[in-house]
Amino acid sequence: MNAVYPEESKKIDFIAHLEELRKRILISLAVIVVCSVAVFTKCGLIMSVITSPVREYTGKLVFISPTEAFSAYIKVSILASIVLVFPLIIYEVWAFLGPAFKKDFRKRLMVWLIAAAGLFYIGVIFSYLVAIPAALSFLLTFAVNVAEPAITIGKYISFFCALEITGGIIFILPVCLGLLADAELVSSAFLRTKRPLAVIAIMVFAAIITPTQDIVNMLIFAIPMILLFEAGVLLARCIERRKRSSSSHLITH
Repeated sequence: MNAVYPEESKKIDFIAHLEELRKRILISLAVIVVCSVAVFTKCGLIMSVITSPVREYTGKLVFISPTEAFSAYIKVSILASIVLVFPLIIYEVWAFLGPAFKKDFRKRLMVWLIAAAGLFYIGVIFSYLVAIPAALSFLLTFAVNVAEPAITIGKYISFFCALEITGGIIFILPVCLGLLADAELVSSAFLRTKRPLAVIAIMVFAAIITPTQDIVNMLIFAIPMILLFEAGVLLARCIERRKRSSSSHLITH
């Protein structure tokens, strides 16, 4: 007989889960730090790519404090490292969550997480090719007849990093909804009934995460998020149909 009381056993399990989570987070952070140091040595090339969208509107970026340029390079190194090691972060998520599920679902969980990594990169590319140029076009030509833009490198890098990470995260939305449907935690019918609330929540979320306060930049992210939500609803419906088909097939045999 187990000498540990059930309540104490639950506490021990909870502490063990926290320790495992801590381990996975520390591994991810360590890899990001090491990768950031390596990327920092090549940061000049990366910076030329990052500043390419803004160069058509202004000359060289400026800095107004001795540490601003150095801090901007550090931010770029961290951003590049997160993008590069994102598959490892996905693996650490799978390693932490996988043991909690049955073997068959564990395999599907890995597929879902791989899809999340792919969509994350699509979101990063979307931000670079669509969201950032559109935002810069609106913001830097808004008062062009009144003032000339003189953008600091720190402000621009913060703006760039925010849009890149945001784009990557929001593109994972269909995978999140599909995974919840596959785990039978939500249904496509439930998602359809909550569509109006979802649209409102997306608009509020887009307004919060947008680094500027204009409606144009908010819509740049809100519209794709709404479309991605609809894609998630469709994906949930397809999963339900596949499961019903599999169940009926097993019953007939």
